[in-house]
Amino acid sequence: MDDNPLTGMMDPQSIAVFGASETSQSVGARVFENLVEDGFAGAIYPVNPKHKKVRGLTCYTSATAVGKDIDLAVICTPARTVAGIIRDCGEAGIKNAIVLSAGFGEGGNKGRNYEADLIAAAKKAGVRFMGPNCVGMVRPWQKMNATFLRAGTPKGRLALVSQSGALCSAISDWAGPHHLGFSALVSLGNSSDIDFGDMLHFLASDPHTDAILLYVEGVRNAPSFISMLRYAARLKPVIVLKSGRHASSSAAAHTHTGALIGSDEVFDAVLERAGAVRAMTFGQLFAAAEILSSNKKAAGNRLSIITNGGGAGVLAADRAADLNLQLAEMSESTKESLGKLLPDYWSHANPVDILGDAGADRYGPVVKAVYDDPNTDGVLVMLTPQAMTDSTAAAHAVVDALPRRRKKPVLACWMGEASVAEGRKVLSENGIADFISPERAVEAFSYLAKHHRNRKLALQTLGPLSPENPPDLDGARMIINAVLADDREMLSDIESKALLKAFRIPVNMTIEATSAEQALVAAQTVGYPVAVKISSPDIIHKSDVGGVRVGINDPAEVKRAFRNLCEKATRKRPDAKIRGVTVEAMANIDAPRELVVGVSRDEVFGPTILFGAGGTAVEMLKDSAVAIPPVNGLLAERLVSRTRVSAMLDAFRDKPAADRDAVIYVLRRVSSLVSELPEIIELDINPLIAGSNGVMAVDARIRVKRPPARDGHYDHMAIHPYPRNLVQSEHLSDGTPLTIRPIRPEDAKSEQDFVRSLSDEAKQFRFMGTLNELSPEMLVQFTQIDYRREMALVAMAEIDGKEVQCGVARYVINPDNTSCEFAIVVGDQVQHQGIGTRLMKALFRAARMHELTVIEGTVLKNNAPMLKLMAELGFTQRYDPDDAELVIVERWL
Repeated sequence: MDDNPLTGMMDPQSIAVFGASETSQSVGARVFENLVEDGFAGAIYPVNPKHKKVRGLTCYTSATAVGKDIDLAVICTPARTVAGIIRDCGEAGIKNAIVLSAGFGEGGNKGRNYEADLIAAAKKAGVRFMGPNCVGMVRPWQKMNATFLRAGTPKGRLALVSQSGALCSAISDWAGPHHLGFSALVSLGNSSDIDFGDMLHFLASDPHTDAILLYVEGVRNAPSFISMLRYAARLKPVIVLKSGRHASSSAAAHTHTGALIGSDEVFDAVLERAGAVRAMTFGQLFAAAEILSSNKKAAGNRLSIITNGGGAGVLAADRAADLNLQLAEMSESTKESLGKLLPDYWSHANPVDILGDAGADRYGPVVKAVYDDPNTDGVLVMLTPQAMTDSTAAAHAVVDALPRRRKKPVLACWMGEASVAEGRKVLSENGIADFISPERAVEAFSYLAKHHRNRKLALQTLGPLSPENPPDLDGARMIINAVLADDREMLSDIESKALLKAFRIPVNMTIEATSAEQALVAAQTVGYPVAVKISSPDIIHKSDVGGVRVGINDPAEVKRAFRNLCEKATRKRPDAKIRGVTVEAMANIDAPRELVVGVSRDEVFGPTILFGAGGTAVEMLKDSAVAIPPVNGLLAERLVSRTRVSAMLDAFRDKPAADRDAVIYVLRRVSSLVSELPEIIELDINPLIAGSNGVMAVDARIRVKRPPARDGHYDHMAIHPYPRNLVQSEHLSDGTPLTIRPIRPEDAKSEQDFVRSLSDEAKQFRFMGTLNELSPEMLVQFTQIDYRREMALVAMAEIDGKEVQCGVARYVINPDNTSCEFAIVVGDQVQHQGIGTRLMKALFRAARMHELTVIEGTVLKNNAPMLKLMAELGFTQRYDPDDAELVIVERWL
């Protein structure tokens, strides 16, 4: 219900420029000049105690001296003065600032002190600021150029948010000649306050923005970044370019998993989870800008290529294959049409080679025929300059052949330079993105195709969750606390497997033995055949010291194995403390495959989960994929499918298929483990043996560390996991069991059935309009929620032995991060049993855990039962001044 708190910054009605002057070389002078010359319609106040007037306007000594309402302060003064100016802004009621000044965190110890003072001053004054050390911001639709850039930026539907001011400058300079326009060019600088999350939140709902480009050098606030990236990518295409792709994610690795996960792989996993698309180079980001500026969306990944040169078509087709794009299989009717338009020796396939002598009279009809083909999702038209080629006429023919309002993306690649320049201009002026090379054009189409794929993946819903044994959280925490109390980081083999067992992950029976005689007793206890492994807190990878013997069936061999393993380990690692051995039952898994499941802690994004091919050669195979927890069954299946070993889980030759569901189960349980136990730093299950009759973790290594005392329970997670602590069980007055719990993605069917079961009146009251059932987009929005920025609680009654949804209450946190807007509906069959009251009280509890202070909503004035409930719960009520049919209800928490 509230406006975004950045509205005053992004769409200001008045601006004060601190450091404004008429000195041509100063940043303040340039910023002030840009604001005036670009035609900013609001009031502009120069602030500089050294001047009486600037460009004919009265210049003020301070913010408080202006004496007028000011939405935005643009600060261009030396670093040492900025904190004081921010305090002055607070006194003057200015809530937004852009700090262009340099010399802060990037400027050594003195600069870091200036930055700390700035952050503290802004927090105390209640001022949100962008920067410092940035080039500012351009909002072309508002004619606001609050930068020192020299090139004007044309208005359009793209937004760029960058940590590099140089990139903003380059794109601004490049936009005009390429007929591109922007809704915003934002330079974040050091991101000391306003970060990517804040900007994504604003731009996701900005009516002038249809697509968003990000240039990322580093992420300061991972939870906010992921949360807002997911939110924005559901609404608009988001393309991300990140620098530093080859930086290592950690200085050292204690497990196989730590050695395999690098920060770039983790960043890829973040983008996939959020639904954003990644550009790998600066040139690709430019290509993305060009194709997105046409505001066309692809309905799939089937590309048709038209070319007058066979070689160019092959290059485009090769790049399409690299990017997993399909070459469209044209319909027979389209081929028949092309056969009538082209000489007999045309290619008769995609790419459509219209031959080197093709003129405008051939380009136009062919483009129309291919564009109209139902199997085509996008068209790439290519031209190579040849002796008989009129590139400008061909460009006009392409434009004339296409409908004015195109539903499919059309891209062009007029190869060459001087002879095709005019043709390129024609294409660009008519909204057809033009590229200098076949590869770049195909890459551009791939961004649209990937966005479409991500949208489809986001709309997939999960089936109901089968009943499962809950983990023994208390037992797991006792194991970890004992290890930490013993001042250890690494769990022993037995402790590691006990922890896995607490989360219901299948493990083989393991007994530790400190003598040959104990090893013999252990073998008799677990049953032959057995595996014997060296036990040492200092030896992480046992096979590296020859510390593993498997398939032992003989008691005498057990005793010999004990002596040999201890002697070999002592010889190879004289520094290691040898405790003895572990004796384990051999895994009784049919047609076994060796897998690895692991957890590592990324410096920025926290816990990550790895899946891949396991065994002793795991680092050599390098067959793995990474995901950000928490993962559900659908996400776990996608993780598995991204590896080569995924195919090995299927039946082949004489091997039956492995139990894929059991593998997915383990991934989900590991996700739960790392979510609930913030002490886990690294975990390896290697190998996880998978076969036709199930899975078993036969070796596990776990490293723990005490989390910072300030951390909340889920603060270690970049994505908030399912909040188990909000689950509560009660009974209705007739004794019916009732569970109120947060909604899950697996509740999609019950949510859809519940909405269908509502009466027309209940639907009218809840959705304030007619609605038969939830659309796929709404179903995903309602069940796949971001627990950090919203909450939905469902009331599930046990009827005839089945859980049936009978109510739901939800809220979304407002942009001010202190209040939320709620909605609630209870099924018609269970009215007057207190379910609404219970849901609302549970919602209050969740809101307080989000540290919110106000809960508000709107109710139709003829919804008397709801207004009565609101009064009983202590809500104030007032009519909506903008709609006489609505009542605004509000309650302090």
